[in-house]
Amino acid sequence: LEVIVSDFDRTDRHTEAAEQKAHEEFVEFDRVSRADISGKETKIELDREDLEATTNKIAQSLEDLETAQKLIDSALRRLGDLKPTCIDIGMSYADRVAKREEEMAALKRALCILDT
Repeated sequence: LEVIVSDFDRTDRHTEAAEQKAHEEFVEFDRVSRADISGKETKIELDREDLEATTNKIAQSLEDLETAQKLIDSALRRLGDLKPTCIDIGMSYADRVAKREEEMAALKRALCILDT
């Protein structure tokens, strides 16, 4: 009977020690898990805010791009309208040189008249 009682006491002590250890491990695991979950929830919230900020920045950049593209298109149309005026004046190179020489001669005559 003493052997049974001592075996029972030993088993009871081992069981209580194992339960105590398991409880301590659970408490530690629960604390770590809650902290981890809390950290991850905070990270999710920060990531959502970052996503919203990035989405807004992309939308603003697209608006800016659209505005810039409209300005470029407008400038290209204006350039296209002005190009014929600048390039095709209807005169050959020789005609332009002759006209320039005529203008210079006329200016020299005017200068001579003004000097006298």
